[in-house]
Amino acid sequence: MRRSVPALAMAVAALAMAWPGCARREEAPKVVTGLVDATEIDVASKIPARITEVKIREGDRVTKGQPLVALESEEIAAKITQVASAIEAAKAKLTMARNGARVEERQQAQKATDAAQHQLDLATKMYDRLSKLVKEGSVPQATYDDVEFKFQAAQDQLSIAQARLHMVKEGARTEEVEALEALVRQAEAGLAEVESYGREREQASPVDGEIARIVLHEGELAATGYPILTIVLVDTPWASFAIREDLLKDLKVGTHMTGEVPALGHSVDFEVFSIAAMGDFATWKATNAKDSFDLKTFEVKARPAAKVEGLRPGMTVRWTRG
Repeated sequence: MRRSVPALAMAVAALAMAWPGCARREEAPKVVTGLVDATEIDVASKIPARITEVKIREGDRVTKGQPLVALESEEIAAKITQVASAIEAAKAKLTMARNGARVEERQQAQKATDAAQHQLDLATKMYDRLSKLVKEGSVPQATYDDVEFKFQAAQDQLSIAQARLHMVKEGARTEEVEALEALVRQAEAGLAEVESYGREREQASPVDGEIARIVLHEGELAATGYPILTIVLVDTPWASFAIREDLLKDLKVGTHMTGEVPALGHSVDFEVFSIAAMGDFATWKATNAKDSFDLKTFEVKARPAAKVEGLRPGMTVRWTRG
């Protein structure tokens, strides 16, 4: 029985597809599509505070240092007052140590020393007199012992009074003054730290850019490190492409590539500045090909060779490889 020509052709085609050596590799795409992207900066506070005013709106252009958000923190204000009072107390103690005792205290110490000296003079006379009499046996030994005790006690009282007078005149020791100076420096450092947190009550723009998103609004509580708003650097965009590794032979850092931007209606000259492997989820797997292997996908980033008006993040870029 003879087969028809169409049936024979179909059979040959089926046999070719079943035979691995006859499988045809998937053609690499001629056009690669990418997206324009730009750096985003999150503005956040180092302290938990409530938002009292949002001074900008989404889409506004802002400059570096421009006030964006006002925050309120009663805890920080109270802490600043507390540390400032501690500094005043430490400085007062240091001043007292440097100036020494007051005039009244010096006069009091001098009078105490004079009184102790008078007591010692009187006790010395009694002691000398009874020392002679006790040798002659004219007074009992107990009476002598009592006078001797008072004489020694008068000597000790004079020594104490003289030491007190010397301390009042000399003032605080060098070590005490140094300790108080260190205490003042410690308190001032604490105030500087608290004031740095206090400056967080007004958030200013760290860069020139455009407000992309406002996450928190007036009346809401901003947590530590949680983004309040996001700024995008629209003036420095780049294009990002996911390109299979078998298409990278003509691309390297510094290579220029022309991409069509449909939103602008014309092509843009880009310069490659980064080529990095993407994760396994982006791997393209070859199929139905003899001795084939998985082809890794790379992220290729390219920035415009010159400033392009109207080029914004999110726009599509189509690169046609030669």
